[in-house]
Amino acid sequence: MIVKATRPIYAERAAKLVELTGSFTESIYLQKGDRTADGKSFLGIIALSIYPDDFIEIICDPPNTELKEKILSSGLFASCKS
Repeated sequence: MIVKATRPIYAERAAKLVELTGSFTESIYLQKGDRTADGKSFLGIIALSIYPDDFIEIICDPPNTELKEKILSSGLFASCKS
């Protein structure tokens, strides 16, 4: 799923995202351009340098529709049609 960042993802927001993704047993990865990070890794998410309007691909293996709902309701990302 591709989403658009609505806020910069720094310390508090990265921790919130790790808490959210950590509640799932599936493997979750975030991809920005050619860089990929473990979605459950605080430092990995920080290293992606996510800013507003960045397009991020969220990869969940196996796919999980509940993850999409939680990601979009977190206020950190918005749905996009890319």
